[in-house]
Amino acid sequence: MPKFLNVANKLLSLRGAITLSDEHDQQVFEAKGEFAFLSPTWRLYKGSTQVASIRKRIWAWSRTWDVESALGNFVIRRKLWSWSPQFRVIGGSFDGAAISGSLFDLNAEIEVQGKLIAKVRGKILTLRDRHNVELLDQSDEGVLLTAIAMVVMQLDRKTSSGGGDGGD
Repeated sequence: MPKFLNVANKLLSLRGAITLSDEHDQQVFEAKGEFAFLSPTWRLYKGSTQVASIRKRIWAWSRTWDVESALGNFVIRRKLWSWSPQFRVIGGSFDGAAISGSLFDLNAEIEVQGKLIAKVRGKILTLRDRHNVELLDQSDEGVLLTAIAMVVMQLDRKTSSGGGDGGD
């Protein structure tokens, strides 16, 4: 298992794509968006196998994503009134997991039952969004939750910055 994941939005991608590679720059996961008017589905692949689908809810008080994955079905919801991005996992085997980011979306932490499983550090002054993720929990489940959380954070950032919900 990788000890680090490097997350980057692909440039010049019509539908949108996010790659997650290991410390040796080998692709571990890839998220691909689809063309959709209101709420595109993003699919997360490990190799050629789909391991998760992520869809933003259209009618919700706070930004909410429905996730279907190898971890089960669950929801990731952003805290409504917060200066910095804060998310909570609702349902599934990681119910209650917290994802908290910094004010400018550069750094974040993923915590499950009081245990830190990943630290995210953003790179500044890059042409595209780039983050380095230190995986403190290297189990398959912990890595998959981290990958899903990173995709949701990237989609949330696109929504926040007026970039739409997905496929650009």
